[in-house]
Amino acid sequence: MRPTRALIHTDRFRRNLRLVRRRIGADRCICVAVKADAYGHGAVELSRIALEEGATHLAVATVDEAAELKDAGFDCPVVLLGLTVPEEWPRIAELGLEPFVSDRPGIVGLAEAARAAGRTLGLHLKVDTGMGRIGCPPDEAPELASLAAETPGVVLRGTATHFPVADSSDPAYTRDQADRFRRTVEAIRSRGVDPGLVHAANSGAIIAHDEAFFGMVRPGIMLYGYYPSREQERTLPLEPVMELRSKIVFLKTLRAGTPVSYGLTWSPKRDTVVATVPAGYADGVNRRLSNRGEVAVRGRRVPIVGRVCMDQFLIDLGPGGDAEIGDDVVIFGASEGAPTAEDVAVLLDTIPYEITCRIDRRVPRIYVGG
Repeated sequence: MRPTRALIHTDRFRRNLRLVRRRIGADRCICVAVKADAYGHGAVELSRIALEEGATHLAVATVDEAAELKDAGFDCPVVLLGLTVPEEWPRIAELGLEPFVSDRPGIVGLAEAARAAGRTLGLHLKVDTGMGRIGCPPDEAPELASLAAETPGVVLRGTATHFPVADSSDPAYTRDQADRFRRTVEAIRSRGVDPGLVHAANSGAIIAHDEAFFGMVRPGIMLYGYYPSREQERTLPLEPVMELRSKIVFLKTLRAGTPVSYGLTWSPKRDTVVATVPAGYADGVNRRLSNRGEVAVRGRRVPIVGRVCMDQFLIDLGPGGDAEIGDDVVIFGASEGAPTAEDVAVLLDTIPYEITCRIDRRVPRIYVGG
C-alpha cells in the first residue's frame, strides 16, 4: 500500500451522525449527502454506516454517483439533488432514483421515461425560496405539485428547498426562507396534494435553525466533521473524519543557501534537514501550499518548503532533523499537533469541503474505528 493514505475514522462519522439525530429528534428522517464520493471519504462505505445509524435516504449530485450506490446493493431511496437532462431520464427510471424536478417538462419527461421502463418514479419538487440556483418560484409550486400527483408514472415523494446562508451569524434571511417555504407547502396541501417528505435543512440549518427541520434534514459537511462556515457558532462537538497521512521516504542535510524543488523558490537560511514526502497535487495536496503550508511530524508542526510537485513535496525538519525515514507525516486531520482541513482551508481562502473533496481516488481510503 502507498505510504500516502487517507484514514477515515468511521467511529467519528457515527458520532457526528448521532449528534444530528439528537438535534432533530427521533421522528424526522435523515437524508445523508454522499455526493462527490461522500466529500472524498468514500460513498459506498459511509452510506452503509449511515444506514446502519438510521438514515433513511442518501443524496447525490449525479446519476453516475447514484449508480455506484445502486450497484453496491443499496435499495434505500437515492435522491438526485441536481436537475437532470432528458438524455439521463431513461437511466434514472431504470435505476429507480428520486430526482429533483422544478418545471413541467421535467415532470412530464421523467413520467414518460418511467412508464417506458414499467415503473413509477418518486419525484421531489424543488422550490426556490431564495437560493437563486434551481427550483420553481413558490407561486408555481402548487400547480407543479398537482401535476406530479396526477401524472401516471410518477408520484410526489417530497418537496424541498435549500438555504444559502443558514451558516450565517444573522438568522433573518434563513428564517424568512423557512416561513416562505412553509407557506408554499401549505398551499400545496390546500389543493389536496400530499407534498410528501418536506425537507430543507442543510448542515447550517440543522445546527442553528430548529424552525427549518420539517420532516427530513439533509446533513452534509457536519457529518464529516466540519462547520459549513467559520462564521457559525460552534455549538456541537463535531469530529473530523478524514486524516490525510504520508511518510518520510528520504532525508538529506542541506547547506544554507541550497535551493530546492521546481523554480528553486526556497533555500534554507541555515544548515537544516529536509525530508521528502511522496504526496503531491495529484493526490490533493494543493500547490498553493508551497512555502506556506505546514504538516505534523512526531506531533510538531513543520513547514512545507519549495514548490509542491505532482507526486512529492518537501518539509524542513530543522537543524536537528528530529525524524527518521518511515515516520508518519500528517498533512491534515485531528491528530495532536496536526492542521485540520479547516486550517488548510483558511490558508487557501476556501472551505473544508474543497480540501476533502480534492483528495484524489488514487489515495487509498483506510477505514478505521469501527
